[in-house]
Formats: sequence, structure tokens, C-alpha cells
Amino acid sequence: MPKKNNIFLFYGEETYLAHQKLKLWREKFEEKYGGDMNIAQLEGKSLQAGVFESDIQSTPFLAEKRLVIVKDFLTKGTKEEQKKVAEILEKEVPDFCIVVFIENKMPDKRASLYKKLNKIGNLEEFTPLLGHGLSKWIMDKAKEKNIKIPMQIADYLGQVAGSDLWNLENELEKLKMYSREKPITKEVIDNLVHPNLTTTIFKFTDYLAQKNPKGSLHTLDILLESGEDIVKILFMIVRHFRILIQVKDLVDRGTRKPDIISKLKQHPYTITTTMQQSHNFSPQSLREIYRALLQIDIGLKTGKIRLLADDKKEILLALQQFVHTVCVQ
Repeated sequence: MPKKNNIFLFYGEETYLAHQKLKLWREKFEEKYGGDMNIAQLEGKSLQAGVFESDIQSTPFLAEKRLVIVKDFLTKGTKEEQKKVAEILEKEVPDFCIVVFIENKMPDKRASLYKKLNKIGNLEEFTPLLGHGLSKWIMDKAKEKNIKIPMQIADYLGQVAGSDLWNLENELEKLKMYSREKPITKEVIDNLVHPNLTTTIFKFTDYLAQKNPKGSLHTLDILLESGEDIVKILFMIVRHFRILIQVKDLVDRGTRKPDIISKLKQHPYTITTTMQQSHNFSPQSLREIYRALLQIDIGLKTGKIRLLADDKKEILLALQQFVHTVCVQ
């Protein structure tokens, strides 16, 4: 069956880009067809196939086209309704109706509706921007906002804030209010931008590799000040070292990066940065670090390390002792 040029699915990890594209389409549609009278937006969680069918069959009012936007139906809609909609899409979408499905989470590619959309529709997956692509996006967005930021500083902003474009948009607004058309510097970013949790854990790991207790403890303080639960922070540190151990083992065996990405099923950026970090640790030091982190985790689960809603002193002390132990080995 040939693809239908009026059925679309926007999805992927980078929801900002998906929503920006939909926003542009909607603006162009309103401009061409006279406002939003012929636009319908349906919420997927409660959507019933009968309502969907009625909306796509409705004749446009004083216009040639109708736009139906369906939000989060593949991830929140019931399987029964999804199957019904899949059948409707194959048989009953009139040429005057443009149907756009948009998802805020990754859909299940095994589901009947995804398979049907993949077969008859037009799918666009939005993946996170990394490296030069992320820096270019920052530069372009800064230009829109009349923010002066050199490419090198844009690179640094991406490293500090991470690749979440929703967050970067907010951080750029903050920088715009502060700079008042003055060039953005590294010092300004350090003072104003809230560090990304994952990025900060990478930096924490770098300081541990350098056996730098001052830098490690300072970065740990930044993690704790992020507002995230301290147990989640511990979990993410443990997870990072678990991946680091696996990457180190594969690198030492001569495994190529694409094969490491495929085997560990991690994002390419995570594997790239972890491969770089793996050269700073010996297999034995990684095993000792991981063992020490697991002891903290076991202490929490057995009550040896007490954790109360208003008292996190014991787990904080355990993490500080962990830093000192690693840095003096």
C-alpha cells in the first residue's frame, strides 16, 4: 500500500523539536486557510475511535483543508481504541484532512497503531542534538533572542546545561535578561545557569579520576543543590559507574564504538563521553568504586544508614567519605 501524504507521526526523545515543527505547521495552516476554525486537537488519553472518525470526516468550513492533531494517543490511548483508529486510518481518511499524531514519549513500535502509521503514514523521529548540532542550535536561538554568544561559549553552555532544548530555551531567556546585549562569558554561565544533573555527574566522575577531593566535593554539593532527591542522585552515580565498567571492559577488548552503543543500548553521546572517561580508570579502581557505592546502597536498604525526610546527614556523610576514600587510593 502506498504512503498517504496526509497522515503524519512526530515522535522521539527530543520533544521540543517535534512541538516546534507542529507549531510551525499550525501557523502556516492558519495563515493559508484563515485561522483555526478548521483545526481540531484531540487528547489521546481519553480519545475514542468514534470521536476521531467524526473529526476527520467533518467537512472543512469555507476552506479546502482540515487539520486534526492527536496528542499522546500512542502512549496513553487504550489498545482497543488504537486498533480501531488503525483500521480507520487505512480506509477512511479523506484527502481534505491532514492528521498529525504527536507524542511526548517514545511509542511502542510493536503496537498495531505504530505499525500501521509506519506502513501508510509519514514518520519523523526527533533525536537529541549533540556536539556541533547542539551548539549550532544554541547559536541560532541566541541570534533570535539578540544574545551575543561565541561558538566556544555556546559549546560550554551545552556542556553545562545539557541537551534538553526546553531547559536550554529557559536558560537562554535567563541569559538574555541578564546580559542586556553584552557578550555571554563562561563566568556568566557558571553564575547563572543551573547545571544539568547528568552533565554534573560526568564532571563528578572526572574529578574522582583526577583524585581531586575539593573538586569532587564541590560537584557533589552542586548535585545536592539541584533539588533532586539524594537517593536518586546516588542511583544515577551508581548507574553511571555501572555503564563505565561495561564500557571500560569493551574498550579494553578492542570493541568498536558502534558495537558498544548497540550492545549496551545507550545513547551515542553517553557512550562517547564514557569511553573518554574510561581511559582515566583502571579496571580494579572501577570495581573498588562500584563496590563502595553498593555498600552505601546496601546501608540505606538495611537501615544501617538512616534516611529521614528532614535528616539526610548520614547519607551525605557516607557520600563524602566515599569521595575521600576514592581520592586517597
